[in-house]
Amino acid sequence: MTVGDKQYSSFITEPVKALIDFPDMFKETVKEVKKLPDTFVKTPEGFNTINNLEIDVKALITYSTSNNERTIELRNLKNNESLYEWNVKNPHKPQSRIMDPLLLPNKEIVYSFNGVTGLIKIDSLGNQIWKQPKMAHHHSLNLDSAGNVWACSYKKENGAFIIYKGKFKLGDQSYNFIDNTICHLDVSTGEILFHKSIVDILVENKLEHLILKSNNAEDPFHLNDVEPALSTTKNYKEGDLFLSFRNISCLMHYRPNTNKVIEIIEGPFYSQHDVDILSDSTISLFNNNSHTIKQKTANGWRKANDQKDYGSFYSNVIGYNLNTHEFFDISNKAFVKNSIFTYTEGKAEQLPDGSIFIEEQNSGLIWVLKDDEAIYKGVYISQHEGYHHLPNWTRIIND
Repeated sequence: MTVGDKQYSSFITEPVKALIDFPDMFKETVKEVKKLPDTFVKTPEGFNTINNLEIDVKALITYSTSNNERTIELRNLKNNESLYEWNVKNPHKPQSRIMDPLLLPNKEIVYSFNGVTGLIKIDSLGNQIWKQPKMAHHHSLNLDSAGNVWACSYKKENGAFIIYKGKFKLGDQSYNFIDNTICHLDVSTGEILFHKSIVDILVENKLEHLILKSNNAEDPFHLNDVEPALSTTKNYKEGDLFLSFRNISCLMHYRPNTNKVIEIIEGPFYSQHDVDILSDSTISLFNNNSHTIKQKTANGWRKANDQKDYGSFYSNVIGYNLNTHEFFDISNKAFVKNSIFTYTEGKAEQLPDGSIFIEEQNSGLIWVLKDDEAIYKGVYISQHEGYHHLPNWTRIIND
């Protein structure tokens, strides 16, 4: 079911009213708070918000209403107005997440529980229109120029989605690994139009050596975004895809209708997410700027007397010129100034006024940056005092 158009949702106003009327109620739920699933993040003590937005910023967000229910909400961050809600039952684990849902005309939604279910389409009232169970969606969803859906996916085999699809050998050591796929679906029916293995793409384009580039032999690629080109330019054709692979820190420009890899893009970025097409000559990416596997602090060797400190590294947004093959900084100063860093996930979206929306996913902080300054800083406040919702790939809706 859904909650229709309104100024403020009951979900937002009722918990706030309860906090005002009963300030001690949460003292009785300490045990409950300690058992909160990972869909909630502890809010820093003394957390200060910033809101100097001059334009509406409509965000499609998802969060845990309860262990067995999720809410998809269209919210205006400028005034925190809830514009529409869809309530979805969660038959899975308390930490199961709806990530990066798509908003379609007539308030229809395409969504999945990340890595668990096939894609599902519902109408404005939450009624199921179709479900595609032969694939599992993970990470991103995007619409192509015809309004059909591209998804990062797995193919269902042997009763499971995430299985060891590939294997290789180094010397006398054998390795099993997870293969990702990309999936194209008809938005009206949910029919699969195209489903292709990443390993097959690499092998058929003589790029299988990239399997060995990853320091995670079990999950060598970790596809996290599939961004379709919506028009034809000098640098790409309508229907081309830009794919982001976290565990090999590279992007792939791929042409599905000819099965050709046009370019492998590698550069000063690591464990990146969220590739976007900004113009006919420019793409951008959210650079996590991190190891792909968390490293232990090196303590096994003696420290030099004159040990050099190379400072801190933060995430940022990087642009890439498809004409010159050069990289350029888009937002590094603001990231450093505000210590913005997320080890995994993360999103960036350019807004119509030139500002940049940022989801610092691991901490759950939401930012809008403009002219190297933070003009918005906030969290998605939850029903649990001292905790906010873990963001699940906020989608900015530009009318």
